[in-house]
Amino acid sequence: MEFAAPIDRIWQITKDIEQAAAVGEWEKAAALANERSPLLMSLSAKQTDASLEVLKQVHAIDARIAATAGSAQSALSAEYRSAMQATRNVNQYQRVAQF
Repeated sequence: MEFAAPIDRIWQITKDIEQAAAVGEWEKAAALANERSPLLMSLSAKQTDASLEVLKQVHAIDARIAATAGSAQSALSAEYRSAMQATRNVNQYQRVAQF
């Protein structure tokens, strides 16, 4: 199945974003999404059926990545809160230990 060059590039970048997200490389995933965005925006409304199928798959992958990103953000937020609480506990100990 042969696609126009922008669709091919969009698909490749999407797969690269998916891979980066799978291993938690969110900065790389974001950079790739920034690279892909102008390509998506440059597409005309009229696309071949094959191109539309690729775009549907891109959309589905993006939805899965967004869900994964939300979960990762929640986990990182919980870790952050835990680390901040540990810091407060250490500070409290140091204040009490000085007496």
